[in-house]
Amino acid sequence: MTQSGRQYCDTFRMNETQNIPWKRISVEAAAIVASILLAFAIDAWWQERIEEDREEEILTALLDDFEKSKLSIEDGRNFHIGVQRSNRALLDASISSDIALSSLEIERLLADLTWWDSQPRFFTGALNSLVYGGELSVIEDDALRQVLADWPSEIQRTESLRSQDYDFFSNVLLPYLRENGYLLNISTIATVKPGSSDEESTLIDIEFVAETDHSAMISTTEFQNILVQKSWIQDDMLQAFERADNLLSETISQIENKL
Repeated sequence: MTQSGRQYCDTFRMNETQNIPWKRISVEAAAIVASILLAFAIDAWWQERIEEDREEEILTALLDDFEKSKLSIEDGRNFHIGVQRSNRALLDASISSDIALSSLEIERLLADLTWWDSQPRFFTGALNSLVYGGELSVIEDDALRQVLADWPSEIQRTESLRSQDYDFFSNVLLPYLRENGYLLNISTIATVKPGSSDEESTLIDIEFVAETDHSAMISTTEFQNILVQKSWIQDDMLQAFERADNLLSETISQIENKL
């Protein structure tokens, strides 16, 4: 290529470079980058909004369950207070010559000890879904998240004591009453569930009248020991229910504050 030809090419390239609309390209590039960043920001905002809505949904369900549990715990607490009251009345009568109970009064008190609280005391649908469904991370507040994570063990603690109460009835109290008392007479007198305001009802709905006297039975050392052990268990249950009630109040307050 001649010298003049090379000069022509260089001049052509320079003119082409000068004619490229760099300003427009820069503006368009900036617009594209801004659009991408905006899309990322909108997506992040939307994801955050979805998580916030999910957290609110979960907390609302938890609040409903915890409030129901609190009412149920109060009912259970009243039941065990009633059982403990009857247990104490029998124990006092068994060791004191100054307290005289009629045969019917003794049988009513014995009937109170045959009640078993089988009603579930904790509503755990939302909690189980949260903890075992792997959604704990949705709860943003660290303290509240830890409280919720600890609740299954608290529930298990209370339920273990309830099982202890039932085991005592099945393996200690009932065998003794079956051997030394008259269960048919105890089961056919009209009683009320301890700690409740329900109407009187019979455990077995048949007409039966028999002259029985359990005063000698309740005065034995063995039965007094049974009543003492029953009292220990009821104290444990009442302490567990009081602890659960306090924890429920604290958890409900934390959820309400978060909502």
